[in-house]
Amino acid sequence: MSGSNDGEQVAIDLISIPNAAIRIGLSAETVYRLARAGQFEPAIRVGARWLVSVPRLERFLHGDAKVAS
Repeated sequence: MSGSNDGEQVAIDLISIPNAAIRIGLSAETVYRLARAGQFEPAIRVGARWLVSVPRLERFLHGDAKVAS
């Protein structure tokens, strides 16, 4: 069944802002600030938490996504 695998895929594709910050070499506070300002497109708000889509982060880092102005 695909239902159980879908949940696992989502968990793998979303990481915390501190984990994303480590991957890109910035402080977590800087990434939070950029996310709140709408300047870090891989970040998404889920309830009270910010999460980062790993596929979107990869595209962002490789220049396939642009910083919002």
